[in-house]
Amino acid sequence: MDFLRFLEGIRTPALTQFMSAITYFGSELFFLAFAVIVFWCVSKRGGYYILLVGFLGTACNQFMKIWFRIPRPWMLDPEFHVVESARAGAGGYSFPSGHTQSIVGSMACVLSLCTAGSGELAEGAHKTSVDSSDERTEGARKRSASGRGMNDSCGRLQRKRRWIRVIAVALMLLVPFSRMYLGCHTPLDVGVAFALALLLAVCFQGVARDDERGRRMLWVLLVISLLVSAAYLAFVAFYRFPADVDAQNLAEATKNAYLLFGCFLGIILTKILDDRYIHFEVEAVWWAQILKVVLGTALLLAIRAGLKAPLGAVLPEQISTAVRYFLMVVFAGAVWPLTFRWFARLGKDVE
Repeated sequence: MDFLRFLEGIRTPALTQFMSAITYFGSELFFLAFAVIVFWCVSKRGGYYILLVGFLGTACNQFMKIWFRIPRPWMLDPEFHVVESARAGAGGYSFPSGHTQSIVGSMACVLSLCTAGSGELAEGAHKTSVDSSDERTEGARKRSASGRGMNDSCGRLQRKRRWIRVIAVALMLLVPFSRMYLGCHTPLDVGVAFALALLLAVCFQGVARDDERGRRMLWVLLVISLLVSAAYLAFVAFYRFPADVDAQNLAEATKNAYLLFGCFLGIILTKILDDRYIHFEVEAVWWAQILKVVLGTALLLAIRAGLKAPLGAVLPEQISTAVRYFLMVVFAGAVWPLTFRWFARLGKDVE
């Protein structure tokens, strides 16, 4: 608490406004939007990687929250003051930090994907330079010029990756700091969540490999994640919690358990459907990608909001939550990707 009191003492209106904006990058909505963009527009396997790290990390995070049941800092010390604008987004127990878990896991995945991509580019550039050394004909000189163009392109991609790394590292550091600055979490909350997210990202990075080993690892981790979410669901449903447990926090933990279980079931079904029938590709021109994301996200949010009332009318609340998120994942991973071939042709038709 001493560190939080120190941060409370250096708060300024401008810095508080900045930290309030930064902390948003650790929210559930940002994570979902970011994962969907990667999955639809950048890398299918990278999307699975980010979703697995994020969802399994959330399951572990939620389990630790309800197991340890550590109150928020302003409840531990009534004389400590949280930034009021941040209080609404800091419900539930304090340990560990969900915002930290989300952003560190996502950005660690980004760093891993950038490193893998850089290795492939370096290998491709090396092959180009070796080929060019053996060229003797006019046609070979043309291929050499093409190779230099490829190297220039690789250089631009490398520079982009450097900026991506800088942004990723900045968010990994700033969002956890913002949670402490705003008074929502202690250094212990942030530190444990940071370590857990980093561990999952490192252990799961093989999922992003587009080879047989990566495919096997993805399936193994999908099954493990489903079992973990089922175990968490059984825990909150049947464990006899002590009398001091907060009823609202327990209800939130139960809701999240059903939500995560529905998400993992949806991911497994979409993986089966894509492997057997869909085989969607993510490539398209930049403006078609924007159109793809905007329309797809609007439909996804419509499903999220539109199905809540009808499903709640015919199913128990928690089960309806699981079904709703299951359908959202299936739409995002198997239904909307059916349109991707059309989006890919948009740029070609214009050309």
